[in-house]
Amino acid sequence: MKRKQKTLLSFLMVMAMLLVNVPQVQAENNDPYANWDTIKVFETTDVHGYITDVSTYEEETFQYRLAYIAKIVNDARKNKEYEGVLLLDGGDIYQSTPHSNLTFGAPMRAAYDKMQYDAVALGNHEFDWDVQKYAADEQGTIAPYEIGSYKGDPNIPVLAGNIYYKQNGQRVPFTQDYTVVKKGDYDIAIVGYVEDYTNDIKASQIAPYKIDADLNKLSEKTKEVKEKTKADVVMVLAHGEPEPIAKAMNPEVVDLVLGGHSHKKNVGTAENGIDYIQGNSKAYGYASAEVKINPENNDVEVVEPSYVDTTAKENVQNLYYQNGNNPHLDKEITKISQAAWDEVKDEMYEVLCTVDKNITKSPIQEGTTTSIAGNWLAGLMLDATKEQNTVAAFTNSGGIRTDILLEEGMATREVTVADIYTITPFGNRIYTYEITGKQMAQQLENALLGTKESSNFGDQFSGITVTYEKADGKIKVTSMITDSGEEISVYDTEKKYPVCVNEYCATLDGSVFKDLKPLVPTDDAPVDNLSAIQALRDRRDAQGLKLELDTKVRAIEQPVGTYLVEEVARLEKEVQLYKIETIKSSDMEKLQQLNAKGKELMANPNITEEQKSRVNKIAGHIKVLSERVALAKSALETENINKADRINVDNVKVADKKLLENAKKDLEMAEKLYKGNYTEEELKLLKIKVEQVQKNLEEIDKLQNIIKPESSGNVTSNPKTADTAQVMIWLIMMTIATGSLVALKYKKKN
Repeated sequence: MKRKQKTLLSFLMVMAMLLVNVPQVQAENNDPYANWDTIKVFETTDVHGYITDVSTYEEETFQYRLAYIAKIVNDARKNKEYEGVLLLDGGDIYQSTPHSNLTFGAPMRAAYDKMQYDAVALGNHEFDWDVQKYAADEQGTIAPYEIGSYKGDPNIPVLAGNIYYKQNGQRVPFTQDYTVVKKGDYDIAIVGYVEDYTNDIKASQIAPYKIDADLNKLSEKTKEVKEKTKADVVMVLAHGEPEPIAKAMNPEVVDLVLGGHSHKKNVGTAENGIDYIQGNSKAYGYASAEVKINPENNDVEVVEPSYVDTTAKENVQNLYYQNGNNPHLDKEITKISQAAWDEVKDEMYEVLCTVDKNITKSPIQEGTTTSIAGNWLAGLMLDATKEQNTVAAFTNSGGIRTDILLEEGMATREVTVADIYTITPFGNRIYTYEITGKQMAQQLENALLGTKESSNFGDQFSGITVTYEKADGKIKVTSMITDSGEEISVYDTEKKYPVCVNEYCATLDGSVFKDLKPLVPTDDAPVDNLSAIQALRDRRDAQGLKLELDTKVRAIEQPVGTYLVEEVARLEKEVQLYKIETIKSSDMEKLQQLNAKGKELMANPNITEEQKSRVNKIAGHIKVLSERVALAKSALETENINKADRINVDNVKVADKKLLENAKKDLEMAEKLYKGNYTEEELKLLKIKVEQVQKNLEEIDKLQNIIKPESSGNVTSNPKTADTAQVMIWLIMMTIATGSLVALKYKKKN
């Protein structure tokens, strides 16, 4: 009997008892479940390797988070008030901390085995490594482990009843649909479900699988399981938001939903009466509830759904090892925690840099996605790909897993190798591509919507600063400027820029990079955390430990229309600096850029008619300026000047005099008309040309003086230097002489 029916019956029973014996009813109402059995439920979720929090890197202040929770669970198991204790986890167990990452989750599997978890959900980050080697096995239970002296093969069910092979549609063998556990005299069915977290996994890792997240099918599944198993209690264990799942379930079938994935403390009751709990993340605490069962009729009621914060400031001392004297820690889990750290600690303490600010993943200021951690990590990506001359790097805020904080009262903090593995644990490859300005703008428009889904495209970046406007739920990138000052046109489809992006962002459906070929093969591409460590080592060895963090806001949202107002005014101001009397060929590149900017503004769908008119005037002025430069250039390239350029003192002839005089006039006219339009180099060239023409004219004068008649009246001449009349006389005389000789020879023959 469930919820509404049960509530109605209880109400009628209470009313009847009130009529018979009011005092007795009042006494029993103090404990409405006095004769009911109780099963205590604990849930952790999204623990992400935090068997211990080692972020202080001082062993006396390590937080033994799982050991603390294990002690609470074990104490509950010893409590005779409970018919049984149920311990569950909502998935994402392994990936994040250095001592879990570098051992592929072995200490977590060991701890869960010793803590005797009843079942776990399959989180999306279980796919980060080989899911069938490190998360689950062919029996659908947690994979084997070996860490220190601990070795085992847990029999803990891994639940996810809605993951299939993409190719044939068959259910994967490494998860179970559900499990039934016995607690006291009661059978508890736990049905596994995952929301569609396909986009929260590297595409290469999830490629063989598909997820059917249909909640109606899940509801039918819970009904089938209840009918098949005759379970007394039915629960859904999900890697997903618990409230919408609870809303979609049948309250006559499902008693409790346990969720995960969103890293929230989430407890409550859905509109249909189904309770739900979710235990936050990173073992900051746990969620719990009590399942009350009436042994007479098997009625079920969930009470006291709650979340307990075990890492609150007032309790943090109870998480420390205290030289082995802390009674709040489970000894076995404490030993596993220490074995995990011993496995990796030698490298972890290496100091890479010191910082004087918190490295946080939250936005630097309201209205932007930019974070200090995002700037820092993206900047390290640029360092890792500097051989490809990358101008921008993109990563996602969801991939930044923690903050690196200064201790209270301290002015600086050392950043260690362990910090890098903690803040960026996933080991993504960094891919390098060449993209156009238009593609870069599209990449940013995908990423800057401000939602979790959009951020996955790469909302954190370095190397560029952008402005954008948001309207009707869409982003319009209005400007992009590199750190070197180069403006990248958001409409340019020609010029390509080398950029880098992490593998997860690059391979998402809808990413501008998805169908592009990386410049560096995958196997040769750097790995984010490894390359970050190396980049920091190189920088430390070259410049020392002190690191200045980039706190620049790189994504700047502007009110709609701001960009056009500012850019049209800026364009007018810049173009007005160029005057027709002084415009030079060296200014043409800038003029072309301004002209391109004008065309870009005209293409903006939000431009007003008044702004169009102003931009057209700007374009007209640029055209006049460009024509002036062209005229100045052509003035130095007249036919006379070009021919004169080929004449020098070695080949000049008297006949060249007229041409050279005309060339001189052209050069003098060019200087007179366009002197202000020539660069220093062009003026030097003009001077050289004038001097060369003058030398040639002087050489002609010399030649003319040589062939002038002497005072005796005799004439000296030769065929090279004589004038045309003298040459013709000489040729006639030679012809007559030759003809006479031929005639004489002919006469002798006859």
